[in-house]
Amino acid sequence: MWRKCSYLNETQTTSQYSYTIKLIGVLATAAGTRQVSLDSETELSLTDVISSLLARVDNRQFKDLLVDSATNNPLPNVIMLLDEQDCNLFQGLRTKLDSKTVVTIIPVAHGG
Repeated sequence: MWRKCSYLNETQTTSQYSYTIKLIGVLATAAGTRQVSLDSETELSLTDVISSLLARVDNRQFKDLLVDSATNNPLPNVIMLLDEQDCNLFQGLRTKLDSKTVVTIIPVAHGG
């Protein structure tokens, strides 16, 4: 005898905000990837995105390359572009990012 199978209705959570982080040079090598996608249900600041990126990559070498140990700030070590514009043109690390923002992180010491 065959029984009809019933499945629970599953709801799929869709993220309202989606961010792409492009890593250049030694950062990509340390992270093992050139691009990371982050999704969030809330709007994130650049600081939030960096924290999420560090948690996602979870690699000591990557953190050492990205974050200055003396200031606990990434900006002395890298240039951060938001949709190809320097984050310092906005509110630096406090900048709230729109959905679909592409964050490009370039090490200050990099090859040409």
